[in-house]
Amino acid sequence: MRERAIFLILASALLLGAFALASPPAEEGPVTLAVATDLHYISPRLTDGGEAFLSVVENADGKAMPRIDELVRAFAAEMAASGPDALIITGDLSFNGARLSHEDLAEILAGIEEAGVPVYVIPGNHDLDSSQAARFEGDTVTLVESVGAAEFREIYRDFGFDEALSEDSASLSYTARIAPGLRLLCVDVNGSRTPGWVSDETLEWAEAQLAEARSAGERVLAVSHQNLYMHNPMFLSGYVISNSAQLEELYLEYGVLANLSGHIHLQHTRAGRLPELVTSSLAVSPNQYGLLTVDADGCSYETESVGAGGDFAAWSAEFFRETAINQALEQLGDTPEAARLAEFYAEVNALYFAGRCDLIAWDEELLAAWTERAFFIPMYFESIREAAPEDYTRLEWSHE
Repeated sequence: MRERAIFLILASALLLGAFALASPPAEEGPVTLAVATDLHYISPRLTDGGEAFLSVVENADGKAMPRIDELVRAFAAEMAASGPDALIITGDLSFNGARLSHEDLAEILAGIEEAGVPVYVIPGNHDLDSSQAARFEGDTVTLVESVGAAEFREIYRDFGFDEALSEDSASLSYTARIAPGLRLLCVDVNGSRTPGWVSDETLEWAEAQLAEARSAGERVLAVSHQNLYMHNPMFLSGYVISNSAQLEELYLEYGVLANLSGHIHLQHTRAGRLPELVTSSLAVSPNQYGLLTVDADGCSYETESVGAGGDFAAWSAEFFRETAINQALEQLGDTPEAARLAEFYAEVNALYFAGRCDLIAWDEELLAAWTERAFFIPMYFESIREAAPEDYTRLEWSHE
């Protein structure tokens, strides 16, 4: 009888242990993650800020390239000082994929890790095998060495890859545990054999990782450079992962918390069963990054602008504004109302990229004037107006 009692006690203990192993890991309070994207960093070794460089960046999309080293170093210092539980950078780390830019950025990121903040990166479409990797000196542009997928992984090995629980053999996708009970699933479509597309092999790998996380009772955040959903009808081809519907189906099946992405440079969020948080480019005014908090009940997301100090914020906003005005004047030509219409476009564009559609003041007279004089920008205005006039810099949702 005594032996039977001992057997029952041992059997009960084993069963309890088995149930304990199947239970979700204990959560140690809220997890705060910083999310940045599209840094487009160029090494100071590759530009003297001269005529050739300025002719490129002043006629582009308003990224703060003339002072990008200052911005990225200020951001790194802010991360080291504020100490989020991790920093996630969702691609386009470099301006044009130059090896020197990647190597110098990796040194900056190493400083963040030395301060105790783990960093996780994935490549964007500008980071690999770039034919535009260049050095700018005076009025001369010289092509320089870029990097392939294997070299990218080696340069950034300390920022997610070496800590990975698993790496995909068909791309630079990986999964990592970033906190007790919380994993990242980073899905890359830029270093893969099928750019812009998640291959069948990668989909199978991703499902295996999600199944493993479910078995371990751990939640999952997904990460990509390109978007999972369309956030503007004009930003579709080349912006949304080509077979995103297959990923979405997989993520919904396994209860992924959200997808974190970038690529379109503007700030936007999408609520629903599977939220997507599109953080605006760090290089574009108002030079913001996301802060995502995950706790036992749900998630909350908001943006924060980098405190670069001095005149940087004002300079960056003006640089972005001037770029937009120049874009508008190219379409308008020399007309009496050109300055007024260009200013209106610049104001709308700045608020849209900042994620503040709720603050846009639409002027029907100016909209009509634009429609009479141009084609592309009126279409752009209409695409913005199709979205709800909301604040896209923040989002909260509960776990299902």
